[in-house]
Order: sequence, then C-alpha cells, then structure tokens
Amino acid sequence: MRTFVLTVLVFATMALSAQNIKVKDIEKSLVKISGNAYVSKYDVSNEMYMQFLSDLKSNSKTDLYAVCYPDTTKWHTKFAYNEPFVELYHAHPAYFTYPVVNINKKSAEEFCQWLTEKYNSEKKRKYQNIEFRLPTEAEWKTFASKCKEVTKRTGEELGPHDNTGMTIGNVSEMTSDGSAMGNNWANKEPTTPTPWVGFRIAATTK
Repeated sequence: MRTFVLTVLVFATMALSAQNIKVKDIEKSLVKISGNAYVSKYDVSNEMYMQFLSDLKSNSKTDLYAVCYPDTTKWHTKFAYNEPFVELYHAHPAYFTYPVVNINKKSAEEFCQWLTEKYNSEKKRKYQNIEFRLPTEAEWKTFASKCKEVTKRTGEELGPHDNTGMTIGNVSEMTSDGSAMGNNWANKEPTTPTPWVGFRIAATTK
C-alpha cells in the first residue's frame, strides 16, 4: 500500500512541478492583523504543499523530503474507516484543495521558508519583501475574532462546521508557539502529526 501511495504522489508532484506559485491568490488570501502582520484566510492545501515537496524532490533534497512527507499511516484509526484517505488524500487531484494534514511543526516551518523564497523570487509581486511563517497564538486569536466565518473554497471540508464563532471546525491549526488552535472535524486533542491538524500561513511584510 505504501508503494501505491508513493507512486500516486510521484505522478501528482510531477504534474505540479512545472507550476509557479499563484502569487495573486496568496496576496488576496492575506488578512491584515496589525501593522505589517497578516494571516491567510485559508489552510495550506494539499496542492500547494505538494508543490513544495516537488521542489524538494527536483532539487535532490531527499532527507528533507522524507522529513516533510505526510505520515499517511496516521489515517489508520479505530474510530473511523479512513482507508481510502490513506491511499488518496495527499495525492489525488480530487483532494488538492483540502487542507494538508499529518505533518509536524518542522514540516510546516520548512514549507513557510520555501514559500518565502519562492514569493520573493517572483518579479510581479505586491510586497517587495515578505516572510511567511506560522502565526503566533495571539495572531491566530486576533484572526479568528476578525473572521467569524472564514470563506471556504469548494472541497475543503473534512467534517462538519463548528458554530462556535471561531475559525470553522475543519482542522485545528498549528501556531509558532507550539500549540494548535481551533476545533477540528474529529473533535479530538489537536496533536501533530494527525489527520485533524493542519496549518495556515502568517506573513510579515518588510
């Protein structure tokens, strides 16, 4: 089964490898928190995360690729039948707009560093210099209070909405402080890596 997952992911990342990051979409997603600090409206998707993995692979960063590759075995659980997700969730185009999960904080931070380099290398960009990162816990709470109901793209739901007034209960989200904030579709403790914790990017413009 692991071989099948890897094969599907290889084909998916090969298809994404020639694509540039969608600069305008990233810029439109940013919500100003204070001063020069922003938080994205959306969780990082499987599609964007696979672009990151594809870049690591094409640049022969095999050790980092192995560290950042989603742990698909985390879908194995006694609480629900998730076997189709084990094989397809992180690789099949049907799930490209879903939030990436089953990764740890280091992987999320490596993604942010990669995105920073990719964005700042683009000629046509709104911000001259930007640093993408995980939001702090305080920034996440500010974002949640500003966005009572975050706009969701089609297909991003892993489970039912949560009507607490905070960020929609899709996946809990990692912060730079080491905590994971918000409710999640499984209604479980937000530990990583798990299928119910993802992350969204924050940004500081310079």
